[in-house]
Amino acid sequence: MTVLVSVVIPTFNRPGLLHHALSSVVGQRNAPGLIEAVVVNDGGVDVSATINAARDRGLPVRLINLAANRGLPAARNLGIDTARGEFLAFLDDDDVYLPDHLATMLAAIDSENVDAAYGVCSASTTRVDSAQPFTVPPQESYPFDADLLSVANFIPIHAAVMRRLPSGARFDAQLTALEDWDMWLRLVREHGYRFHHVPQPTTIYHLVPSQDSMCRSAQRDAAALAVFGKLAQQLWRRWPATTPAAGRFRLYIGVMYWHGLTLLTEDQALSETYYQRCMAQIAAVWHGQQPEDGLAERIIESIKDGNHVGAAR
Repeated sequence: MTVLVSVVIPTFNRPGLLHHALSSVVGQRNAPGLIEAVVVNDGGVDVSATINAARDRGLPVRLINLAANRGLPAARNLGIDTARGEFLAFLDDDDVYLPDHLATMLAAIDSENVDAAYGVCSASTTRVDSAQPFTVPPQESYPFDADLLSVANFIPIHAAVMRRLPSGARFDAQLTALEDWDMWLRLVREHGYRFHHVPQPTTIYHLVPSQDSMCRSAQRDAAALAVFGKLAQQLWRRWPATTPAAGRFRLYIGVMYWHGLTLLTEDQALSETYYQRCMAQIAAVWHGQQPEDGLAERIIESIKDGNHVGAAR
């Protein structure tokens, strides 16, 4: 049996959410071949019932149970090493694909003769069931630009589908966050991967207030946000800016983290989608859609609680 695409799904103590993630894989339409899911249970509770439910619906699922939690990068690496598909995709256990995600990305890889394609990822502060009618939350669309990628990540992990990775391309298991951004830079700079953007919503990234995650913690806790800032600096050192513009625009990411820390230390709220809003401002200037003058001020406004400040478009 030839598997066309392998979807790697790490999970930890969230069998209910894993069920929805797997259901969104089961619900993929028009994929030109077979799909398998590789679920890596990262030292969490038993998910056998959830896996069996997906198998009963016709999805081939291989379950890897780890005795202890190793973290997302290590779990994804194990999934990559186990995957049998000629194409690879990722999905976190709390997020979902829209029904045409895999087919759309695979078609783009073929038609554009590239190594990876990514769609628009819509951030939602409420749970979305991709099998039911719903309105896709608005989200910015980011054309691929390798220099902008050296400034900040604009490709969520589950938005991309790619050709099977070479043996030297794995997630850095020492990173506690931003490991997907590090991977994209490694693929581009060390392995010559060509990325193509499809300006179509194909995935949902959940930012649900009641749902714990490192990203959610960074919206409430200064120490957690500081970790993201330090990791960004680490990756900037690892992957130096290749143009003066990229070096300059990294300063705006610094403004985002600095002002976010200021608000948190003053017990003020950050927008649930602060990163997406700030990235939209930065990308709009980068692509010539807005003037650079005043960008720092627009970032400061965009990071505030979304209930009080609207993101500029």
